[in-house]
Amino acid sequence: MDISNNLELHYYFSDKSHVIDSLVRNKCEAELLAIVYEVAASLGVDTKVITEASREGGFKEVWKLIEGNSSAIMVVLQVVLILVTTIPLLVDSEKEELEKELIKLQIEESKHNLKEVQKSIKNQENIEENVSKATEQLKKNLKIIKRKSNFYSTLSSYPKVTKVGVVTLNDNFMPTSDELLVDRKNFRNFILSTNKLRAEEVETEIEIISPVLKEGKYKWKGIYNNEPITFDMLDSTFKESVLIDDIPFKHGTSIVCVLRINRELDEVGDIKIKGYSVTTVIDKIDGVSVQETPQGKKYRYAKKQMENQGDLF
Repeated sequence: MDISNNLELHYYFSDKSHVIDSLVRNKCEAELLAIVYEVAASLGVDTKVITEASREGGFKEVWKLIEGNSSAIMVVLQVVLILVTTIPLLVDSEKEELEKELIKLQIEESKHNLKEVQKSIKNQENIEENVSKATEQLKKNLKIIKRKSNFYSTLSSYPKVTKVGVVTLNDNFMPTSDELLVDRKNFRNFILSTNKLRAEEVETEIEIISPVLKEGKYKWKGIYNNEPITFDMLDSTFKESVLIDDIPFKHGTSIVCVLRINRELDEVGDIKIKGYSVTTVIDKIDGVSVQETPQGKKYRYAKKQMENQGDLF
């Protein structure tokens, strides 16, 4: 495999000009560079990207990676090449099961797999195998998926671009890989339909700071994971008991509950929490006194039934 340390992005135009809107170019460059640096960081490659002079032929951008060993740079560029032109797994966040799989990038399994690739890259071992393994892990990276979405969304609003191509080059600007192309008709397949993610539900304890003791759409306040939060009380049975039966709350009162955490992706692909809500109050705790709620009893029974059913398979 030829040594390659340049990445070329080729905008194909509907006319024969060689000019591009500066805002479109800058936005696209920012997203692609973010992908390059995210891939490099994930693979433990400390590199720096500089811009070469633009070339004609539609409009061509060339970026050179000038730091890091040559084999590591080649892995980074090959992975970027594939990821930028491959339709992401997550194109519709309503696909719950698929999304559950993608969220696994946040847990240790994916990090462990990438550490193995990092070690192999550092030892300058099999480049093609490293590219394959790294691509398999990083195609689930939500930051890369979101950056690709931003990139193709920008191009979709610029009719002049009919397709884009990416290719790796050597120091003489000769291709070291086949150019991978994405036609305009496929741009939409890279764009996320929504930034919303499936809500996460956890069984947890919340210390109550401020309960709502009057009717209305007011938020409760509590402490969750040592942090103050506001949340909606969606357990209507518990809320009604608080209002009608005048359930007392004192310093240190807490509830064991099912907490729903609403999340979405921000513009750079980070997961942000958009709000909390309690769907079921299981127990109310005052010091050593634990009072199970009727709905908590039903919840635990249903949960046990589900667990027993799972044990059968």
